[in-house]
Amino acid sequence: MGIFLFFLFLCIYLLGVSLVSYYVGILVFTAKASYRREELTEIRAIVFQLIVEVLESGGSLVRGGSILLGSAVLQGLWSSIGSILGDPGPGALEHFFHAPIFFLGVFFAYPFVKESMGNDPILGETKALLTGLALGNLSSASLHYGLDRDLFFLYLLFLFLLQVPVLVFLWNRRSIFGVSFELGSGDSEHDWGEPSESFEPDDEGFFESPQNPTPSETSEDWDVGEFDFDGNLGEGGQDPYPEK
Repeated sequence: MGIFLFFLFLCIYLLGVSLVSYYVGILVFTAKASYRREELTEIRAIVFQLIVEVLESGGSLVRGGSILLGSAVLQGLWSSIGSILGDPGPGALEHFFHAPIFFLGVFFAYPFVKESMGNDPILGETKALLTGLALGNLSSASLHYGLDRDLFFLYLLFLFLLQVPVLVFLWNRRSIFGVSFELGSGDSEHDWGEPSESFEPDDEGFFESPQNPTPSETSEDWDVGEFDFDGNLGEGGQDPYPEK
């Protein structure tokens, strides 16, 4: 029963994170002036596509899925130790073992590992690993809260508020605290992944001064010595419109 509920929570939270990531992406990160109706309602294919992209972030769908599932199961087993060793009801052991220790460890260790390993393809699996650890922790916490009341509700809510926003940024390919989890991209100067704004004109040459101005656009090309102030040719020229 417990195993079935764990995987049920895991699937529900996986779809939920994908759904939240999509809506946050189009409503917050893109912030368009208007939206088509299909963008807000017909999203089933897009939600599953987001999940596939996370699993394929390291280049292999099978490997990414195995890492996500394996890390979720290991996190669930670790969280169960607190309920096995602790007394019935909320206690110190239950809350300690349900703390997202592995999730936070991988998250804060990633910048140092990335600095030492560069753009090694294995780092592409970090998104699947963090997703599995977070969802495994939330699934196990929900299971033990619902069945045994081993956790306080506020603690369960804290776990959601701590991990789900991080997953939303990861799934939208945004840097967090200046660290990018995308291969081939440097660290951002903005804390929560705000993209640097650069103006790109729609029309070529818009707001740009011409590089090679024509002679008529520069005052140095005019030889005012050939004309008098009445518009007639001076010395060295002939009047093109002689009086008849």
